[in-house]
Amino acid sequence: MAPATFRGVPRERVSADSRASRERERAGPPCYTGGVVPRLTEATLREPLRRALADRRARKIPAVATTAAAVLLPLFEREGAAHVWLARRPTTMRSHAGQVAFPGGKSDAADASLLDTALREAHEELGIPRARVDVLGALDDTLTITGYVISPYVGWIPNDVEPRPNPSEVARAFAAPLHAFLEPPSGVLPWRGWTVDGELVWGATAAIVRGFVGILRELGLDQ
Repeated sequence: MAPATFRGVPRERVSADSRASRERERAGPPCYTGGVVPRLTEATLREPLRRALADRRARKIPAVATTAAAVLLPLFEREGAAHVWLARRPTTMRSHAGQVAFPGGKSDAADASLLDTALREAHEELGIPRARVDVLGALDDTLTITGYVISPYVGWIPNDVEPRPNPSEVARAFAAPLHAFLEPPSGVLPWRGWTVDGELVWGATAAIVRGFVGILRELGLDQ
């Protein structure tokens, strides 16, 4: 008998990933409320992240009966602290309307790779020139309940790169300080995540953030 699958991915694998995700959520990252916030800066992050991502093998999910997509985590430094650009989708979009996401989208046939997809979408959605993105590496794939396999890539951009949101795809672009994601997530599933600058970061975007924070922990940058 063929193994049971969910959108082409073995159900036992999805279940295992879900259990691991729930365990990580229950454990949660350390709480820094009222304590000393770590200095997450270009100096402490950029090259250590590049080395860490080069030394690890990002988990890839076979895109079988799913839709391949990619996103970019555009990191930069502002006023001595590391931030990441995020975008809230317009409420008029057919899918993921009103949700907060990293710039990204579905892979096109013309894209040379999923990294190419992430860079193209970041330029189309936020006007970030691909030539100004220093790609640091890849994070683990994320499987969504809507049938997407998202491949996230981490990039560093100069702090003088200001987004020029495409209004058909982005209602609002905002910069989130990375240290905000070192706080434990809050809320009830599926709306469990972080509220940053008045925006709720949840769903697949929150799952990508959790994986990224895990790497910061491995580097000791959450201490």
